[in-house]
Amino acid sequence: MLIKEDVAVSNEIEIGSLRSQITPCSWKSSEECQDCSIQGELMCRFELKDLVKFLLRFLPFGAIAIAGVVRAGYGRYLFFWLAYSIFFFFVWEARVLCRHCPMWAEDARILHCHANHGVLKIWKYEPGPMSRWEQAQFLLGALLWISIPFIILLAGGELFLSIVSLLAAIGGLYTLRRCACTRCIHFSCPANTVEQRIVDAYLERNPEIRAAWERSGYQLGGSSR
Repeated sequence: MLIKEDVAVSNEIEIGSLRSQITPCSWKSSEECQDCSIQGELMCRFELKDLVKFLLRFLPFGAIAIAGVVRAGYGRYLFFWLAYSIFFFFVWEARVLCRHCPMWAEDARILHCHANHGVLKIWKYEPGPMSRWEQAQFLLGALLWISIPFIILLAGGELFLSIVSLLAAIGGLYTLRRCACTRCIHFSCPANTVEQRIVDAYLERNPEIRAAWERSGYQLGGSSR
């Protein structure tokens, strides 16, 4: 998803704590959804079933990768993968990706969402879209996360399991793009595929987020995505 400016506009909410003064409609009373023109078309509220579906999409990849690495005799290197996973999901991804999502604006110290659930919010909410540099960092970090067990499997001579784990990862990403990314409210995520009209409708219901996007060059009804 393309954003016009390479450098993100500084739209952070400068307050004494990390909690945002912005309250997107996703965290307001569900009664406000009654007049929503896009009701049911987005995963705009946290539901446990969406998180379970997300985890199940990558369970085959994780199970095959771990089993293969242990079989190859390189089980000790799984600790390196675990350490990188903690750093990537809880620090790096949270910084460049998650803090731009309306789900991050909840008045809570822990992130509740259908993907990176449970992350401690150590960054302030940024209502504007991700910059291209942040998008590139996220893609690089995700690629490294998938590549680490794949490389270990190849080093251990587990060619078959390395191919199977790679196919499982591709399958998980494919179903994610087809089933979740079409409904996710993190519109500037590189994987997001929500229709333009739905994005515009959500932004119209959240004027503070809309203003931050427009300062970054976004235009409702335009072709800036």
